[in-house]
Amino acid sequence: MKADAAALVEVVVTQVAGSAPTAVGDSLYLAASGWRGSVGGGAIEEALKARALACGEQGIGAVMEFSLNSEHDQCCGGRVVAIICPVPRAATPWLQENAPRLYNWDHRGQPRLLGAWWRGRWHPAGADCNPEPAAHEWPAGLRVGPGGTYFLKRATKSHPLWLFGAGHVGAAIAAFACHLGYDVSVFDTRPEWNEAARFPVGVTRHLVAMPPAEDTSPPPSALVMTHSHGLDFAIAAVLLARPVDYLGVIGSRTKAALFRKRLRDRGFGERELARLHMPMGLSGLGKRPHEVAVAVLAELLQRRQGAIP
Repeated sequence: MKADAAALVEVVVTQVAGSAPTAVGDSLYLAASGWRGSVGGGAIEEALKARALACGEQGIGAVMEFSLNSEHDQCCGGRVVAIICPVPRAATPWLQENAPRLYNWDHRGQPRLLGAWWRGRWHPAGADCNPEPAAHEWPAGLRVGPGGTYFLKRATKSHPLWLFGAGHVGAAIAAFACHLGYDVSVFDTRPEWNEAARFPVGVTRHLVAMPPAEDTSPPPSALVMTHSHGLDFAIAAVLLARPVDYLGVIGSRTKAALFRKRLRDRGFGERELARLHMPMGLSGLGKRPHEVAVAVLAELLQRRQGAIP
């Protein structure tokens, strides 16, 4: 099947048991540019793609179970269930923007996309696709109701990341972070460094040095790595008094000890100073920009997954 200008078929993971390289809610879809998204890669993704292409040719949906066992040259031992849905042309922007979406299927196992909550209101995928009013408040995942089985796919949670300093380390962190679900903003007054060509599409650039005055929700993770230690300190002092999720500052242990002493002199207590990650990132991974980026983002990912406070 050749994709035209619209998405034609979508795969959504609805159940995962045991060890598997995917998670409930992961999805991929076929659009004009090819497959977008992922449901785990490897054998499982290729099997689901093949079934999705066949479903797309026939204009039908399917519920597919995949066991990660020797039958499929896998040894993880897990089990994955996914739905495959033909997708109407109107749904393409809903998928591109990852809008919250509702799916339904009955005993015949023919899943369909009912619609999406897109740009503030419900958009049905068909004339008979109007769920009960409280559907958008259901917990994400599977739900059994009078009309069969429903699956609510929530939008991926945004993780704002503020980068203070557009130098080599900032650019390296931005390059990786955009692939990890972070909403990246860069703050630097130097236009020759803070230019669009140095950062991925989607990064927001601010030609200012200091953080915005207003708090944001959810609170951002903030990484401070400017060209000036004095500016690093000024930014850190402002952010330490703000509700940020993570505050990291680049530097040596000597710089860290000096900053903590100066912050104590400013009136910050030990409880507040405990929120300062300096030096930031996991230790021992190197000092080159991309090595620092890996070390810092590894620590942020551990926090995001709840592995460390």
